[in-house]
Amino acid sequence: MIAISDTMVGMKYELIGISGTFASGKDTLARHLEERFGYTHVSTGDLVREVAMRERGSVERPILAEVATRHREQDGAGYFVQQALLKSRPLIVSGIRSLGEMKALKAAGGVMLYVDAPVELRHQRIKERNRDAEVQLSLEEFIANEEHEMYGGDADTDFNIREIGRQADLHISNTGDLEAFLTDAHQLLELADS
Repeated sequence: MIAISDTMVGMKYELIGISGTFASGKDTLARHLEERFGYTHVSTGDLVREVAMRERGSVERPILAEVATRHREQDGAGYFVQQALLKSRPLIVSGIRSLGEMKALKAAGGVMLYVDAPVELRHQRIKERNRDAEVQLSLEEFIANEEHEMYGGDADTDFNIREIGRQADLHISNTGDLEAFLTDAHQLLELADS
């Protein structure tokens, strides 16, 4: 049994999984909760990158997809979430993309939060954050790229962000400014400053 620490005072959820659409504010929210409320934050994407670098010496997108798929098939659909669950709580696990990952999180007593925003707004955010080749994507290309990860199949090992959204315990829409989004998240997660 995990003891409730001083940092957990004012927290309803000690384990939160975060998933959602591209550029909806998932990482921003996770970092905020880490800094403001003392959550440990683990990104499954970072875990995949670590494994890919160790095993293949590369973090190119096709290599990441191959490594993630192989480990989900070989070690279990929730493998990367199970690795994240080894960290101390309160814990946020972001980057959940498969049903197996969501199931592993919920089996550990976690709550699944799904973040979304209108596609045009998310496309604009991609342009503003100016990362890699993302800034070159047209709205149509952005939508096509996202669709590939929104649904890759029905198996627990497949990317299926769409179904995670349907099954998530909590939903939040990030349509306003940052302060409004974070305030809404505090209310939704029933977080209170100590």
